[in-house]
Amino acid sequence: MLQAIDYKTGKVKWKHDISGEGFMSLGGLLSTAGGLLFGGDANGNLLALDSGNGKTLWHTRVGQNTTNGPISYTLDGRQYVVFGAGDSLYSFALPE
Repeated sequence: MLQAIDYKTGKVKWKHDISGEGFMSLGGLLSTAGGLLFGGDANGNLLALDSGNGKTLWHTRVGQNTTNGPISYTLDGRQYVVFGAGDSLYSFALPE
């Protein structure tokens, strides 16, 4: 279970279930200044969540658990996010 906790009150702001049938191997999370949270779940999905409420904004199934925390970079004015899952790297361009 992924939880956002208000640092001022200690209360849980939202929860997002990332468990599943697979072995839980969450490689890490990436949060952005734009309010996005990237990570993976135990079912082999890569996710983009709204960091304010925990709702899924995007996901894709790669069938393997994440093996590292996602990274983000910009190339020629376009932002990308890279995930490691299993023995592969997956790179996705964010919408312009």
